[in-house]
Amino acid sequence: MSVRASLRATPVLLAALIAGALSARAMNIRTSKTEIARATDGAILFEVREDGPEGGGSLAYQIQGKAARDVAVFVLSSDFGPGDGSRVEAIPPEACRRRLEDLGAELVKRKFTGITLRPERCRSARRAGLVAKK
Repeated sequence: MSVRASLRATPVLLAALIAGALSARAMNIRTSKTEIARATDGAILFEVREDGPEGGGSLAYQIQGKAARDVAVFVLSSDFGPGDGSRVEAIPPEACRRRLEDLGAELVKRKFTGITLRPERCRSARRAGLVAKK
């Protein structure tokens, strides 16, 4: 390979290495997505949990409409660990409550039924059960 061809290949090689490193990093976060309810128009409410390799994770609720672009995500908890064993909640209780209210408004707008929201759980260290079926 000539020097000129080698210089042209360097950006491509660098991009491939960066993409590989990002992919490897992303593989360390485990994501689970659980369907909670369906609206009459076909929209689906999901609970989305992510667990990090250093502890902690996130809790979000996603409403997916019929179209791929028709999606709304409400992140209610994020306490990914920085690797030192600590887990600090990044979303304050007040922000959790506001986002839960916004989620509730979206559920009403899309005519979901049989869903219970528990804003009092925004103050707990573990925010599981913020949204549940009745």
